Amino acid sequence: MPPNWAPDVVGLFTELAAIPSPPGSEREVADRVRAYLEDLGLQVSEDDAGERIGASAGNLLCRLEPTIGNGGMPIFLCAHLDTVQPTGPLEPVVEDGVVRNAGGTILGADNKAAIAAMLAAARLILSENRPHAGVELLFTPKEEVGLKGAKAFDPNRLQAGVGFVYDHAAPIGEVVLGAPHARQIEVTIRGWAAHAGIAPEEGRSAIVAAARAIADFRLGRLDDETTANVGLIEGGTAKNIVPDRCTFSIDVRSHSETKLA
Repeated sequence: MPPNWAPDVVGLFTELAAIPSPPGSEREVADRVRAYLEDLGLQVSEDDAGERIGASAGNLLCRLEPTIGNGGMPIFLCAHLDTVQPTGPLEPVVEDGVVRNAGGTILGADNKAAIAAMLAAARLILSENRPHAGVELLFTPKEEVGLKGAKAFDPNRLQAGVGFVYDHAAPIGEVVLGAPHARQIEVTIRGWAAHAGIAPEEGRSAIVAAARAIADFRLGRLDDETTANVGLIEGGTAKNIVPDRCTFSIDVRSHSETKLA
């Protein structure tokens, strides 16, 4: 086991969770992951994705060379290094068998629980000499803001053709085999301002126009592959002013790219 690390996967997770790593600021946790793997005698390579996507760390790739010959299937495991932005201190604690953040903000289990599991798995494979056909570990930055690290990674660097990406909240044992295409539409409607209590007839309400437009949309589950949602709306400057501007955001997702378009 690497020195100065907790002897169990829960302890390993709490150590990682205590390191802030919002999107773009993954350097410290990336260095800890690299140190853990190198202490196991493994080599870790880092690409230049960080420079290209505005992150302090690139994609980390580590390979456990196969111990069996033909007949096995090499695999890769993937997790992301970043978390959503914390809004307070990170103080992971274990209470009644549950890990919580005593600091009152995020815990960071998304996705450091997966990182801890992958690191612990690598340690067990090596320490117990478990036979395998090749295991690759991939750690990516800036997932929370659009999978930017993964998109910047060159998949030709992988030897394995099959992998598991750990980033889903389904019950243990379920496997997600696909993900939807997604598009966001930002809409701005402009009206004409007027005093609502003196001359409302001189105004044109952008909020009313937006409401009429949204009411005409097909939202929610459109079919078994497609969903649409208006999740944000903002407009107006004062309660007694006919609003001359309103914006709203549409999120559309579909497993069919044709339907999405």
